[in-house]
Amino acid sequence: MVELDINKRWEDGTPHDHRSEELFNAIADIDYKLGGDFFCWKSGGDGDNGEHLMYELDIYFEQKDSEGKTEE
Repeated sequence: MVELDINKRWEDGTPHDHRSEELFNAIADIDYKLGGDFFCWKSGGDGDNGEHLMYELDIYFEQKDSEGKTEE
């Protein structure tokens, strides 16, 4: 069963899926270099927008994996 509660994931210290981290880092880098840091993506601390995004991506990848539709 996929945990859909982002706060519970954070409280439990659920590690991010490597695909979420890879995608977030790429998006943050592109935004910083080409978008003038429009989104000001941050990760690594309580309440950071990047941490929240990565947990959302984790849920996405877990749901897709459980459906058998995501390739590594």
